[in-house]
Formats: sequence, structure tokens, C-alpha cells
Amino acid sequence: MQNYTLKNTFPYLSSHLLRFLSVRMIFKSHFVLGIVLIYFFSSCSNKKELSIEAEKGVIDLSDKVIEPNEVIVLKGEWQFFWDKWILPKNIAENKEFQYVPVPTSWNTYKNPKTDKNYPSKGAATYRIQVKLPKNLRKNVAIKIPKIWTANKVFVNQKLISETGKMTTNAEEADDVFLGNLVVLESTNFQDISTLDIVVQVANPDFFIGGILENFEIGNYKNLLQSKEVKQTWSGIWLGLLFFIAVYHFVLFAFRPKQKSTLYFGLLTFCLGVIHLIFADHYFYEYLYLHTNFDSSFQPRLYYGSFFLLFPTAILYLQSLYPKEAKRFMFPVSGGLAAVSLLFLILPTSIFLQFIQYLQIVQMVIAILFGVIILGTAIYKKRDETLWQTLGITFLLLTGIHDGLNTVGISLTKYFDLIQFGFGAFILLQMGILAKRFSRAFNRVEDLTINLERKVTERTIEVNERNTELEQQSHVLEEKNQHITDSIRYAARIQQSILGDKNDLGDLFSDSFVLFKPRDIVSGDFYWFSKVIINENTHSIIVCADCTGHGVPGAFMTVMGNDLLTEIVINKKITAPNEILKLLDEKIEATFRNHNTRDGMDVAIINYCHSSRTLKFAGAKNPLYLIEHGTIQEIKGSKHAIGGGKSQYKKRKEKSFETSTFILPKETTFYMASDGYQDQFGKIKDGENEKNELRKFMKKRFRELLLEVSKLPISEQENTLNEILEDWQQTEKQTDDILVMGIYIE
Repeated sequence: MQNYTLKNTFPYLSSHLLRFLSVRMIFKSHFVLGIVLIYFFSSCSNKKELSIEAEKGVIDLSDKVIEPNEVIVLKGEWQFFWDKWILPKNIAENKEFQYVPVPTSWNTYKNPKTDKNYPSKGAATYRIQVKLPKNLRKNVAIKIPKIWTANKVFVNQKLISETGKMTTNAEEADDVFLGNLVVLESTNFQDISTLDIVVQVANPDFFIGGILENFEIGNYKNLLQSKEVKQTWSGIWLGLLFFIAVYHFVLFAFRPKQKSTLYFGLLTFCLGVIHLIFADHYFYEYLYLHTNFDSSFQPRLYYGSFFLLFPTAILYLQSLYPKEAKRFMFPVSGGLAAVSLLFLILPTSIFLQFIQYLQIVQMVIAILFGVIILGTAIYKKRDETLWQTLGITFLLLTGIHDGLNTVGISLTKYFDLIQFGFGAFILLQMGILAKRFSRAFNRVEDLTINLERKVTERTIEVNERNTELEQQSHVLEEKNQHITDSIRYAARIQQSILGDKNDLGDLFSDSFVLFKPRDIVSGDFYWFSKVIINENTHSIIVCADCTGHGVPGAFMTVMGNDLLTEIVINKKITAPNEILKLLDEKIEATFRNHNTRDGMDVAIINYCHSSRTLKFAGAKNPLYLIEHGTIQEIKGSKHAIGGGKSQYKKRKEKSFETSTFILPKETTFYMASDGYQDQFGKIKDGENEKNELRKFMKKRFRELLLEVSKLPISEQENTLNEILEDWQQTEKQTDDILVMGIYIE
């Protein structure tokens, strides 16, 4: 016979199993995996059960010959002694017993004295006699199943197994969910052909009591093989649950928007914890036998995971069918789970009294919510809903089957079907998630193909458009160059009309003109001329800032230049206020029939060289006069030249006044447009530059003129220009700039 111990069985099974656990197989062959798993579950053990049941507490096989792979299942009628633990040596004398079916919870037995079912909590003794077959005398072993509470097992009056603490006091209970496989010593069977088996059971706290699984007798190797194969598959199932959980956690990490993977991972993780605590596998057996495992922690971990199953399942269904789920479902289920978890804080003897009712309430509500969600989804013909419903239904049916079997209502001869329910449920859910992912991937592939096609089409369109734009750009460049050339030519014309700024030196040897158009042509302009009045030489100097800048402003400068020539040279008008008045009238007359506010701000001086007399009149522009280290600002009229009559109902309201000064020696005066003081720049604080744009401002400009006046007049133009550039940095020039300075010795 082949040896199916863990050493030989696990590598064989795991090597086959791992072939099916790849991501590709999980997505594409989950159904095949399920079939293979079920096949292995059903065929790995070659154990064969005898179909003979006990009658009146006896199984008589003395005239039988059993095969090597056959085992004797101790089911049928056992003697049952309620509310007492009877020692094997005294049990034959005690006649107060009844025959009961085993395996079944004693909750289902009726007390012949009261005709009522026995309570779940209490104490009892079971007894059965087995007359062994003639060929079963050596290497005999007995398999003791999990008896969910404390128990002792005697064979032929010898104690062979003791689990937990035998007590009826709930506070002293120490329940251990652990079976055993015991080899019966050969010395006990040299002349004895009958096994007298006595089982004492104590249940001080659990909601169900009695022997719930079958005892088995047979060849030790055969029973060991069966046990190890079962434990091996239980361990593989445990590992598979945690693998699926971790796998879906990883999926969620890569696709956090797909929350169904997270909830399904949590669902399988909770199932894994339940299986870890309650199933037959090596891990739990090692934990109990070789560590200081606290048995009171076991039911808390089991029920805690059980309570978390239901709100997690609701979250999972909500993630799959958000439109069908109601908002109140998870708060209700989660609230019940939270209340149930609080009960686990209580002592074990207390919370076990309520645990069954909490389980039922949570299960009923979760099933109700699930039916609503899935029923609505089926009605609306949502994708995969039928398979989803099938998986959940299969899980519920197997769970109900095992629950009924536990309390003695046996629907089939099989006891533990829940693992197949879990398997079917998980495989179907994996299939659903795989199909959804596959559909999503197909969409991505379709989108990728369409996107590539669209990108190709758009690339062709963009290239064609770029070619067209390049052609248009070339045309625009040509036109722009033509316009620029025209403007540059206009600048030369403007410069020839205004004259050379250095010609001011013919009138005043110590003078300068800082002239910086914002664009190629300027809206600021200067005008100066020498006139003889009563044999005295007078210099008329004008600093003007026209409306706008660039080409529109340049047209205004030409007009202003021509009008000043007409007024001063031709008409011999030299009084600054009269020049401004006549200039205003002519500009108003020019734009009378046009709705425009075009005009100019002007500062005019008339300086008599012989008498050192300076007369000044201004239209909004001032004169800066520096004498003996102090600066004086002589403001002009508040009225501009031109600008339309709408704000001046009567001409006499617009007047210009002349201010007269006798200049002492070493006097400097300046006239300027507002371009310099309106230039934007950044303030410097020592070596650090503040990242804040501000205008230069009039006050700072006035202080600058006072400081610059201390320099020779020949250096002042460059100094003002350098300070302006340092202030401006990379900022664009705001307006045309014109500053005129004259020094009188």
C-alpha cells in the first residue's frame, strides 16, 4: 500500500495545485480548478466505511472479516446517561440510561421522564460496545472526533484521551476543538475481542452539546492516512483562502477604484480565519499541543471573523451593484456587527449565551439585504447576477445543511458540506471578478486600438495643419516684416520732423534729452526753437505726451509738431499760456466731428537768455526746478490739450496760466512725460530683490532728479537710463519715456 502521510502527500498535491494557482489560470480556468479540487477532495483517501450501525449499544462484527482499507464507523444507538459522569468500572451497574442516535446533539434527545428535550448545557456519559472482526487484532486504532466541549474517552476501562476541563461551571470551562487518533496497545487485545468504549462529555457554556461526529475504529495506518489526507487538504484550503485574499488585496493596490476586489479579499480573509480556528489541519493541532495557546481566545477570534463576514458581504454586493443597493444596508449590518463584537469583550461564559441569537439575527438580515440587491439586479438584468446568486445560494444551502445536521436534523449522510459551498462560492466570485476584469481589459484594448487609430488620424491632421500654419506663418512673417519696415521708415520720418534731440545743445550748452519710445515710433515728442523778441533771444521748449503710443501716438506727434511750428514760428506767439490755448483750440477743431478724446499733456517754457527769465505753462505736465539743492515742482493746469469738449461745457472754463521765474545761477530744470514714473519694476532691499511689481512713482522720480542734478549735465542722461534699466530688469517698457534737462550757469 502506498504511504499517504503528510511527507509524501503534500508535495504531490501542492505540485499539482500550484499549476492551477497562476494568475492566468485563476482568470481563465477557475472552473477547471474547481472540478479538479472536488475530484481530489473525494478521491485522495482510499478509506472505506462499513455500513453496519449499532443496535442497543452494540456493534457485532465478530463473525466478519474486514478488508485492510475498511474502517468501523461507530454510529447508531449508544447508551446515554444524562447528568452524570460514570466511571467505566461502575457503568454496568447503572440502569438509568436510554438509547440515542450518535452522532447527534443531545439537544435533540427527549428526556423520558419529562418528555422534553435535554438542555444544551449539562453533563452526560455515552457507552458503546464493539465486537471486533477476527482479522482485526493488531495495529488497532480509534479515531476520536472533535467533541466541541471537554471530554474523556475510555476503552476497556482505560483512559486513552482527555480534552479540556471536565466541569459544569461555565466560569471554569476550557473547551478545545481538537480530535485525536489513539493506537490501542496490543496487550489490551491479546485475549479480548470486544472494545468497551465510554465517553464522558461536559458542556457548561456552549449552545450545543454531545457527540456531533463519528468515532472510527480500524487499522492504524489506514486511519492515519485518512487523517493526514484530510488535514493536508484542510491546510491547502486554508492556504488557498489566504492566497486569494492577498491576491485580491494586490489587485486593489493596483486598481484602488475597483473596491470589489478589496471587499472580496476581506471576505475570503474572514473565511480563512474561521477555517484556521475551526477546521482539522496541522496548524491548529500544533498550536494547541506545542504552544501556550489561550483557548478562550479561540471562540472570540472565530465569532469575531464570523460577525465581520456579513457587513463585508454587503459591501461586496454594493460595490458590484451600487444602483441596486440601498444606503442603509451597510450601516445596519455594520452596526449589528459592531454590537456583536462588543459582546466578545464579556467573559466566555456570558457571551456564549447570546452568541447564537446574534448569529441568527445577523444572518437573516444579511440574507434579506442580499435577496433585495440580487433580486433587483436580476430584474434589471445586470451582468453576472445569475452566477452571483447561484454562488451565494449554494453557500447558504450547504451552511444550512450543516447547521441542521449539527442539531440532529440529518438531510444527507455527509456532515461537512460547507467547504464545498465555500469552494463553489469563491470560484464563482473569482469567475465573476475575472470576467469583469476581462471585460475591462477588452475595453482598454478596444480603446487602445481606437486611440491608436485616432492618434494616427489626428497626427495626419496635425501635420497637415502644421504645414498650413507654417505657410500662414511664413505669410504673416512677410507681412509683419513689411509692416515693421514701414514703421521703421515712419520712425525715420518722425525723427526728421522732430529734429535731432542733440540740437537742443545749440540753445543750451548744458542740456540733454532722454528719449525712449516704447515701440518703434513714439507718442511722446519734444519741440524747441529760438525766437527773437525785442532784440532779446528767447528759447521756446516743449515736452509733450500724446494720447496713446506707437503709430496712433506718432500721428499725434506730427500734428502737434506742425501746430507748434504754425503757432510759434508763423504767428509769433511766444507766451506759454497763449501757445497752449491756441494749440488746444486747433486740436479740438481738428477732432470736432469725431467722437474722440485724443489730445496731449504738455509742458512749455519760454526762457529769455539776457534777463534769465523763465516763463512756464503746463497742461497737466509739471516743471521741476532745482535751486540751491532743493527741488520745486511747478504744476501745470489740470486740463489737457484736446480730449474733446464733453467735459468742458464752456470754453472759458478751460484755462492755462503762466508762471514766471528769475533764475539764479547754477539752476537746473527738468520737464518729463509720465512714462518714467509709470514704469513697472521690482523693489530691491539691499542685495535681495523682492518679488513684487510696482511703479517707479512720481515721488521716487522727483527724489531721483534731485540726486541726479548733482552730477554734470553730460552724465545725467546715462545715469537716468541706467537707473531705469536696473529698475525695469526684464519687465516690458510700460510707456514712451521722455525726460529733458537744462542747466543754467
